[in-house]
Amino acid sequence: MIIKKTIQRILLGMCILLPMQLSSAAQVSNNYYNMLLDDVSANKYRHGVDKATDVYQFFKATNTFNDVLVYPDFAGFSNLILPDTTKEHLNYPLNMLSKIMTLHRNVKTVNTLESLEYLAKECKKGKQVFYSYYTDEEVKKDPSLQNTGLFFFRGKRNAPYAIVVPGGYKYRTILHEGFPIAIPISRRGYNVFVLSYRIGEVSKGSEDLVKAIKYIQKNSTRLGVKADQYSLWGASVGAQVIINVSHKALKDDKILQNLPSSNILTYPLSFFPTKKEIPTFIVIGDQDKIVNSTILKSSIVNLKKNGIEADYLVMPRLGHGFGLGINQDSSVGVNWISRAVSFWSDVSDFSED
Repeated sequence: MIIKKTIQRILLGMCILLPMQLSSAAQVSNNYYNMLLDDVSANKYRHGVDKATDVYQFFKATNTFNDVLVYPDFAGFSNLILPDTTKEHLNYPLNMLSKIMTLHRNVKTVNTLESLEYLAKECKKGKQVFYSYYTDEEVKKDPSLQNTGLFFFRGKRNAPYAIVVPGGYKYRTILHEGFPIAIPISRRGYNVFVLSYRIGEVSKGSEDLVKAIKYIQKNSTRLGVKADQYSLWGASVGAQVIINVSHKALKDDKILQNLPSSNILTYPLSFFPTKKEIPTFIVIGDQDKIVNSTILKSSIVNLKKNGIEADYLVMPRLGHGFGLGINQDSSVGVNWISRAVSFWSDVSDFSED
């Protein structure tokens, strides 16, 4: 009888303590999220600007990759939207994009559809969405330049602009690290260009980025953007391209007429800043096994010591190649886009409305 009562007391104690422990763990987790979410710079933009439509007029999850490639309004650039695909992949539905992008995470169909829908709608309005920054003569001399160009996501006319440089060393990641990033930035009124560049070599990608920047600045009036007010956003290898261009431009002022006001780098592979740098915002996932977080944290510390604006954000539960990362409408996720836009605004000469 005594043993039975003892067991009952133990079980009763476990029933009381276990919820307390779970509640405590949940509280720690919530505090971690709230510490990031309640930041003033993030709340400045977080709600009411990222709502995406659930109704798609032109593409559905069951549409195939081939449907995108042969879509009439995408003629001339449709091959740059998707990763390089085999004949087998052409019959894959769009909701299987993650099966091709094997090196990336959080590849979401909703982001894929929203991106394609944006381009299709702009085309139907008669707006140009794709620009070649190399001339026909240059492409003729070097056929590899056929894989380059700029996709334009319009914000307010004559507003500052951002250039998004997707990652991907073996395949194009524009549908994951390009268009889905551009859309929420453009919704805030900024103009956004997504760069298609020669993948595989950082040096060639760097040449393409410099060429694209010069093209935008030369044609700023026609494009409706402020030539001297821009930021660079890069993911993984795309971030390395930005770092490479920035370092070269800081050493030689002939490379770029105007430097970016800030660099937004998501999971860069490495970054060793010099005493003269562009204001830098770095975002990585706390489960990223590819980047060296210690080096990246140290780089931010060194930048601040040298009086250069810098910030560092760790995204919970995300590994390398997370792209947008979370649902930007969610109230329980960390909206890194908002934090990055706020950083860009704060370190730049222009002010927010």
